[in-house]
Amino acid sequence: MGRNDWRILLIEPEPSLLAAARARGFEAWSLRSPGADPDALRARIVETARVHGIRHVLYVGDRPALHHAVEEALVLVSPGRAASLHTLQDPAAMRRTLNQAGVSVVDAVVVASMGAARVWLENLRHPAVVKTGPGRGIDIIRDLGAVEAWVAGRPSLPCVIEEFLEGPRLIVDTFTHAGAHHVLGMTAAGLADGPLVHPADLADLPAAAARATVRALLDLSGLDSGRVRTHVVLTSQGPRIASAQASPVPGPVARLREAVTGQDPGAEVLAVLAKGADPRFLAGRD
Repeated sequence: MGRNDWRILLIEPEPSLLAAARARGFEAWSLRSPGADPDALRARIVETARVHGIRHVLYVGDRPALHHAVEEALVLVSPGRAASLHTLQDPAAMRRTLNQAGVSVVDAVVVASMGAARVWLENLRHPAVVKTGPGRGIDIIRDLGAVEAWVAGRPSLPCVIEEFLEGPRLIVDTFTHAGAHHVLGMTAAGLADGPLVHPADLADLPAAAARATVRALLDLSGLDSGRVRTHVVLTSQGPRIASAQASPVPGPVARLREAVTGQDPGAEVLAVLAKGADPRFLAGRD
């Protein structure tokens, strides 16, 4: 790795994470959020990264506002990143990219008017899924009565209407460095609203297929670096991507994995960056 690859900016790190970064040989900077102002934090991240030539910015806490500030700062430092994030997180862009590549093909249509949405929802097999944009929510339309309730709520448009994906659900956490995608772990979410279970109880073939499908999505998006959480459904036709989120809040998924493996999310990323991964938690996963 070049010298700049060993420079990392940690946002509000625990002392143990800062020590772990330095123990692995990183030049580590630590930055605290200035009060409750994510805009100020974003500006400080950008300034610090540019002044010191820092390529890696890592925040593994549970505050969504800080995750957004970090991601926005990374886009400002590397403008080309915006296109990858759009492909990953915009429902229409992601589905179009996957379907055109013949990967994780899902029946879907983009509609721009309420009249068109109503026609599609009334004639599709139920349940159906409606996605109204990055971070704006997902609605499951289970019957004709739900169509009327959805229309009455005056949802934002355009929206994407998709087939409902039936099957066990996985949450796949990845970290990408220099265009190489490392699967940090897979957590089984069961069926819709089911309990989280780690590690995912999968046969070798479905596990490999799920990893390959997620990596294909990340390749097609052109993602060069960063953490992504992808929701995958194991359908009877194979794994299908339901959604993806960059710079995810660790939440219960990461806490469950940490409890089982004894490896915290920040240490996992440091191990990948340092190319000195501990085989206890990366063996067979990347």
